[in-house]
Amino acid sequence: MKIKQKIAIIGVGKMGNTMIDSLLRNQVVNSNQIYGTTFRMDNAKKIEEKFQIKSDTDNLQAAAQSDIILLAVKPQIIPQVLRQVDPVLNKGKLVISIAAAISTRFIEKQINKEIPVIRAMPNIASLVNEGMTVLCPGQFVDDEQLEITLNIFSSIGKVEIIHREELMDVVTALSGSGPAYSYMMIESLTDGGVRMGLSRELARKLAAQSVLGGAKMVLKTGLHPALLKDEVTTPAGVTIDGLMELEDGGFRVALIKAIDHATQKSKQISK
Repeated sequence: MKIKQKIAIIGVGKMGNTMIDSLLRNQVVNSNQIYGTTFRMDNAKKIEEKFQIKSDTDNLQAAAQSDIILLAVKPQIIPQVLRQVDPVLNKGKLVISIAAAISTRFIEKQINKEIPVIRAMPNIASLVNEGMTVLCPGQFVDDEQLEITLNIFSSIGKVEIIHREELMDVVTALSGSGPAYSYMMIESLTDGGVRMGLSRELARKLAAQSVLGGAKMVLKTGLHPALLKDEVTTPAGVTIDGLMELEDGGFRVALIKAIDHATQKSKQISK
């Protein structure tokens, strides 16, 4: 769905590049609706040439000419950027932040105006348009602004909305860090295949596609993972022996603890 608003993407790094590419490729906006900024002018020129958009190092100018200001900078840079764009912030602007562990309340307090702020937590799979993004609206956001933000992030994957911001720490630990857990799983499965005689290239492809296929089965069928697991597990077959080894190694508990510890870490950073 096309949107008419102009978007300033402040800090066009990996995620910023992904956002621009997906927004243009999926025709959510036209190139003349995007204004990108980077720290260095040479990078800005490369972005301008690559996407045929306006790009430079002037955050204030980008914010002034845009309806939506998407903060794609590192968390520690957020206060500095907010000070830069503050003179042009008003109720007609929408601020979206993808900075990890930065709350909407923190941004609202820094701005000290009744500005709509939405916190977004995309993950690295957005780079291949298979991302998972969770949105959390601040206190001044209306339904139309939330719908616009949904359209923006739908271009890079799936989107969900939550209204309890304290749960964003769990989101960070689960879907934000989740790809890293799956990479470790794929790496381990690959090593297992190599140990039993497969080439590394083939083992990696088998492992990655198995994880991808399993994930798609869960999403498309809507069935509980345990039911899908049971469909693969035949009596006295190969799979049940493998599952027994995973249980013996504490596979489930290790993943649950990973989410627990990562959530606590996210909470510490937020504070």
